[in-house]
Amino acid sequence: MSNKAWWIGGAIAVVVAVVVALIIVSVSGGDSSGDAASGEVAGVETTIALTKGLPQAGFAIGKAAAPVTVREFIDPQCPACKETAEQTIPDIVTGPVTDGTAKLIIEPLTFLGSDSATAAQAIAAAAQQDRGFAYSEIVLANQGEKDSGWASEELLTGIARAIPGLDVETWQAARDSDTAASALFATSDRAAAAGANSTPTFIISGPGGSKTLVGAQEPSAVLAAIKDVS
Repeated sequence: MSNKAWWIGGAIAVVVAVVVALIIVSVSGGDSSGDAASGEVAGVETTIALTKGLPQAGFAIGKAAAPVTVREFIDPQCPACKETAEQTIPDIVTGPVTDGTAKLIIEPLTFLGSDSATAAQAIAAAAQQDRGFAYSEIVLANQGEKDSGWASEELLTGIARAIPGLDVETWQAARDSDTAASALFATSDRAAAAGANSTPTFIISGPGGSKTLVGAQEPSAVLAAIKDVS
């Protein structure tokens, strides 16, 4: 088959796939991951309230000089990461992050598929404007079925528009930038070095040493680990 014929065949396949996807959405009414089709994005008010008044830098939230560093390796499509974002992260932020004991750094990985990569690139682009933490929390709040196309342009742009202080045009230009790609490569390297091969994985380090917690955690477990290494 010639290159031209291959290209035309591939284009037709993409069009067919899009049409089928639209039919499925119209029949099912869409999924509940943020109701992006209606312009609604889940988790915005909660995240804005959680981050209000706290310093953010890159993928981090909290004072740069905080003695304890909490790194959470996530995949945007990981259900346990969504659970952790909803049930555990708020206690970390309102507790040791707010009182200056710890800073929390979100480390996005792309273990689970194409929607993971698309969402992680969007998080990395937001991190260039020091909104990586806020963006990742809202992404997780809108998580859909694995590689169902939930990390759509409409949803990701809707999240960007909802975050105070994030310039959407700058964010859009940054999504496919070398800087965003490099940030994700660096995150992957840090995960490999730490032996983090599943998500979520917490690496908690401070003057008293380091602790690793794997999987969804109760807030008490992470808070105890922070206290242990402080």
